[in-house]
Amino acid sequence: MKPVLAGSAMVCLLALGATGRADEAAPTAQVPSPPPPAAPGPPPPAFYMPAPPYATVASTAGYHLHDGLFVRGRFGIGVTSLSATFSGAKTTLSGGGVALGGAIGGVIARNLILYGAFFATDVSNPNMDIAGASTATNVSEVGFGGFGPGVAYYFEPINLYLSGTLGLSAFHASDPAGARLDSSKTGLALELSVGKEWWASHDWGLGLAAELIFASMKDQDMPDVTWSVGAFSVVFSATYN
Repeated sequence: MKPVLAGSAMVCLLALGATGRADEAAPTAQVPSPPPPAAPGPPPPAFYMPAPPYATVASTAGYHLHDGLFVRGRFGIGVTSLSATFSGAKTTLSGGGVALGGAIGGVIARNLILYGAFFATDVSNPNMDIAGASTATNVSEVGFGGFGPGVAYYFEPINLYLSGTLGLSAFHASDPAGARLDSSKTGLALELSVGKEWWASHDWGLGLAAELIFASMKDQDMPDVTWSVGAFSVVFSATYN
């Protein structure tokens, strides 16, 4: 019985020793290192790039609207006629020539503009009729002009406008040497026009207009004589508003 117990104890001791040697001989487990970060690749094409969170949007305030400052220039061609009665005979000076004008003002209500303007026509080598008969004359140039306040209204969205100016006016007639042959005192004039403009940029419009002018003035040298003026012109216009 004693030899059997001694043998069992010896077996247990040998097993424990073998286990300890196995533990000593077993290699320590190694934790793998993380892989190195990947090298950055080429950037994506521009059309794949995401849009910025807040894209800049151009302001449209005042775009193709009639607001703020108003400036207009005009130039064209037309016909002008001046007539007066001397000693019972009607005398008329008429002919074709240039027409020009300008205005500056501002918007006082939607599409409604108040401005100050000038207008003028100039006729070279006019025709003269006395009592309905053509007569030779040494008048080589007749100039007429006026200025005053006016108002314009635009009809949107077609950008058609009507305008009228009431002002003071005068005329002069001269010979080929530029010497004055006749002139008028200051009188009254009414200028009316209708036009259409097309937007060329944010605030500029280009267009065409028909213009009518009526005026009445006393002769400078003969106050009992009254000159009546009528003019019709087709003008090109450029407007900033």
